[in-house]
Amino acid sequence: MAKPLKHAWRECICVGRAAEILNSSVQAQLRLVQKEIGYRYIRFHASFHDELGVVAANADGSFRYRWALVDQIYDFLMETGFIPIVELNPMPTAMASGKDTFFDYKMNITPPRSWQAWEELCHATAVHFVERYGLKAVQSWLFEVWNEPNLRDSFWKATLEDYYQLYAASVRGIKRVHPELKTGGPASAGTAMALPFLDWCREQNVPVDFLSTHYYPMGEYGVWPKREGSPFAPGQAFVEEFRKCRIELDAAGYANIPNLVTEWNTQHCDQRGKAKWVGTNDCSRLFSAAAALHYAVGTDPYVEALGYWTVNDSMQEAGVTSEPFGPRNQYYGMFTIDGLPKASFHAFKYLNRMNGPRLPLKAGQPPNIAGGLVTDETVTTRALLWNFAMPLTKAEDWTGTLELPVPEELATEPTVYAVTAFISAGAGSLYETWEALGGPVTLSRIEAEALATASQPRHFIHRLNIVSGKVQLPFKLRRDEVMFVELCPPRTGSALESEVTDSALAALDESLQYPGAV
Repeated sequence: MAKPLKHAWRECICVGRAAEILNSSVQAQLRLVQKEIGYRYIRFHASFHDELGVVAANADGSFRYRWALVDQIYDFLMETGFIPIVELNPMPTAMASGKDTFFDYKMNITPPRSWQAWEELCHATAVHFVERYGLKAVQSWLFEVWNEPNLRDSFWKATLEDYYQLYAASVRGIKRVHPELKTGGPASAGTAMALPFLDWCREQNVPVDFLSTHYYPMGEYGVWPKREGSPFAPGQAFVEEFRKCRIELDAAGYANIPNLVTEWNTQHCDQRGKAKWVGTNDCSRLFSAAAALHYAVGTDPYVEALGYWTVNDSMQEAGVTSEPFGPRNQYYGMFTIDGLPKASFHAFKYLNRMNGPRLPLKAGQPPNIAGGLVTDETVTTRALLWNFAMPLTKAEDWTGTLELPVPEELATEPTVYAVTAFISAGAGSLYETWEALGGPVTLSRIEAEALATASQPRHFIHRLNIVSGKVQLPFKLRRDEVMFVELCPPRTGSALESEVTDSALAALDESLQYPGAV
């Protein structure tokens, strides 16, 4: 048997920005993912944004700090069982050296006027969190310095040397509270900055407790439109980014530094084969389920966290999201703005159940870059199959017979139930149903009901004969469809067995009979 998956993807989930967590619908989505999946860390932008009112300037040029809205956000996260990754950004206007902003919600991307003032803000933040939640709890938190500073003029209006100065000031402020509080970065776009960053920290004797990097499958299409000329096999560029990074870090003496991927999702390209951040539907349609499984399983050996960006669609990076889907925003979430689960949520929900040692997959020859898992859960066996195909390519159906070993304690039974869940267009993936409705901006009640129904996978029950300790389950998966299978034993003491009675209930029933007519 192969070792179980690490489930690195389960280590982190993301929300667009801090203020969104004040939204009751986002809170409901976060509660649901904790119930069904149970993430460890949560990450988001903009804890220092002016909309939360953290920093205010005094008349003498000093600063005061206000934590009321921040406390509401972090109190909820602690209550819900998340460990925060505190992304230290953006620059509060009162401290900023310039007026440059990014995103529709205008996060300031300039360095501070005073490095000392920034250090004191980071120090005050850590002090406040320790006072409120206790040192033991905050020692498990991660303080991540900024976001993608190597994207100049997007997230950082300065040089990389300036970023290093920002990082050093941040670490000084945090570590002054307690040296065991964890700091890291650089939350870079791609992994090319990873080794230079760690080398700089080592040379300058600046502590770094974790590395954070970002990458998206669409990155390949930015370099090689339509993948023409790409040196990578289909579906492998994303995996190779992190495999090579891990090899380079280990060779340079950083084997003890975890690489936490604090942003990724299933975006690939538009219909022309070009990378596109706004208006693609790769995170909303059926494709996202198979893609999520392919990449989460493929990168599992090479990263310590794989933070999906994001839980929620109610982001404001390109503007206020106010429709179920469409070309004007990103729609990166696992849930629609109405709180309906997308295909990616169901994919992660079922992957979360694949926890035992891995067994060989026996399901015929998968087409394209389809794949699957079989796990031994001691008292049951589970399987998860996905027929993943890259955009702009032809795809074949995956038709075959899945062979599953029956757990030892069930092997003496003549039959076993196999309960299957299918994620397909209109059943676990609601985007295609929305398209079929003509892409409405506002939903009528019956349209909302149709989407709610389409958001749930379709289930089937099969009673299979056990032969030589195995069962055979025929299946067919079309492009990007996903199938989850769990073996269930025949039930003894079933509620359907008429001979099973309860004497106490029978006596109660008898005592409550209406008296006869007098």
